Amino acid sequence: MNKFLTIVLIMMIGALGANAQMVSSSDVKTAVASILETNYRKMTNGDVEVKVSATPFAQLQLPDGRVNYKIVSGGDKIVPRDIKRVDVYVNGAFVKTLNLPVQTVVYKEVLVASDFINREQALTKDCTTVKKVDVSMRMDYVLTDKMLEKEITTKKAFQKGEIIDKRFVKMRPDVIRNGDVRIFFVSNGAVMVTIDGTAMMDGMTGDYINVENKNYKKVYNGKVIGENKVLVNI
Repeated sequence: MNKFLTIVLIMMIGALGANAQMVSSSDVKTAVASILETNYRKMTNGDVEVKVSATPFAQLQLPDGRVNYKIVSGGDKIVPRDIKRVDVYVNGAFVKTLNLPVQTVVYKEVLVASDFINREQALTKDCTTVKKVDVSMRMDYVLTDKMLEKEITTKKAFQKGEIIDKRFVKMRPDVIRNGDVRIFFVSNGAVMVTIDGTAMMDGMTGDYINVENKNYKKVYNGKVIGENKVLVNI
């Protein structure tokens, strides 16, 4: 009887194995990295490289069928080093969750000092150059050569080859406090009317500032869309 049960058990294990598949660690890493790179390229115009640095397995045993991965945490923000929570599905059915360490590098063409730059020195093409570098640790603080169209002065000295960090420069705002602005009122993506106004604070393109209607003194909050131009959604 015991021999019979052993044979049945062996047959059951064999049947289960026949309906399973083994996915290698490298295949999981490649698939997850590809998903993250696709997501991140929608967030930045830089070159993105993602690497899953390790998995807690050499091979992952899954039911037979089509395997899909879903990033359920950490996939909507670029972080140089992070732990991503990844759900694994087979034929649309949830199987398990993986916690994977991920490294992300973003390369962009940004301004760097072509020579030593003094504090309070104006930034121009003569003292800067464009170089493709890793900006993963300071993505929100780099400058492109297009920014040289503005008046920029340094707040610190920069060594040759150092990335120009916008936290340490002073830029002339696109909109100046108490200056004249043109206010564009937009509804459903269409410009309905434009009026003259006054800026109540400084602002760079992309900033939200308060502006005042010159005629009726009514205050609106809008987005700076260019030099002396503010868009207000109504």
